Amino acid sequence: MVMTSTDALVEFATTASRHAATPAVVRTFVDTVGVALPGYETDVLEALRRWAAASPVGGDATVWGHDEGTSAARAALFNGTAAHALDFDDAAPSMPMHPSAVLWPALLAWGEVHGSNGTALVQAFIVGQAAFRAIGEALPMEEHYPRGWHSTATVGRIAATAALISLSGIDRGRARHALGVAATMAGGSIANFGTMTKPLHAGLAAQDAVVAMELALAGLTAHESQLDHPKGFFALFGSSTRARDDLAARLDWWRAEWSEDLSVKQYPSCYGTHRAIDGVLDARDSMDLPVAEFTSIDVLVHPSGLDPLIGGTPTSGMEGKFSLPYTLVRALMDGHLGLGSFDDGAVTDPVMVERMSRVSVRTAPAPVDRPDLDGEPYAEVRITGTDGATVVRVVTVTMGDARKPLTDAQIDAKFMSCAEAAGWSASESTALLSRLRQLPAPDSLSTLRDALRRAA
Repeated sequence: MVMTSTDALVEFATTASRHAATPAVVRTFVDTVGVALPGYETDVLEALRRWAAASPVGGDATVWGHDEGTSAARAALFNGTAAHALDFDDAAPSMPMHPSAVLWPALLAWGEVHGSNGTALVQAFIVGQAAFRAIGEALPMEEHYPRGWHSTATVGRIAATAALISLSGIDRGRARHALGVAATMAGGSIANFGTMTKPLHAGLAAQDAVVAMELALAGLTAHESQLDHPKGFFALFGSSTRARDDLAARLDWWRAEWSEDLSVKQYPSCYGTHRAIDGVLDARDSMDLPVAEFTSIDVLVHPSGLDPLIGGTPTSGMEGKFSLPYTLVRALMDGHLGLGSFDDGAVTDPVMVERMSRVSVRTAPAPVDRPDLDGEPYAEVRITGTDGATVVRVVTVTMGDARKPLTDAQIDAKFMSCAEAAGWSASESTALLSRLRQLPAPDSLSTLRDALRRAA
């Protein structure tokens, strides 16, 4: 009998072996919670709070950094949205997705309510990371993303549900129904990049995975092979003719290799800007003239590199995160990009707007003198000064990529900076960081919950 994609995913999620908390798991945990803390200070979370106030929900799940408890679904929604609110959460270099901002919020919310332990949490997280990438390949992503689907939201619902299947230990029959429910809720468009709805995508994906599991446990049914149906997930969101008989093998491969396809962000902007930012910052150190004295910045990227970005002049800090002209000029002027780089006023400043007009962006499969990069993601940055001198940099691997990783000290510094931006004291931040780095919790998540809750 041929194994379907649904068979492969259910088999993988229900039989995955236990894993220790690798350094990569811990880094994503620290980083995801860290970036969520200032995420709670953003307008998108304020809007969610106003919405939630009209229909308050109690429960045992934690809204990170806050003292109140709520339902697992609502905690997943809030924490997932906050983790993605600043676009500072980790990414997958191989394909456009933000796995941890969906997985950790869903898993922690479920685990708190259902009494999971840290070891099972780690196992489930690895299942989710592998599922994110294997499903992305199976669509395939090169058809899915250019259509305008935000894979963090679409693939995220399926991957997070697979992770929760692993964490919960439910039977295979109900696991199939949970996947079918999650698949029917999948959505999220790239048209909303640069708005408050983009981070909401991550929160909704985490929430809907929890809801899909809860409904399946309550007896709700769905098509048992929804993913494979001619009008199911893969046909609608990917290629209707692609063979996916290697999904089981790819899930196993990504279980071992996902941590090599991880980038912990150094800048709070769309990952599609990072290669060019690295190039500008490196070139900046070689410029003889004052940085303001440039006549042009010419950027060349792979055609797919523009898919998540917005064109034109950004009109808000949120749009600035998706603008190559803004991020590159700001990096050149300041020598860094931080949380304060994306205030509305910083983006719309007339001097900055004029300087952005000096940036041109083009696409090509590879730079003229680098045919070896054909088909690979890259950014070539060419900065020309008023004296006519030109500095050129080509970047293929970003800082923070597993091939060029941030150190634990750098990740901890990022965490402390984020916590400070959220109003946490140094002692509070240090205590929480210490607890997060102790993952997994030995028996239950109660001590972790205590650390994540903070009185107003």
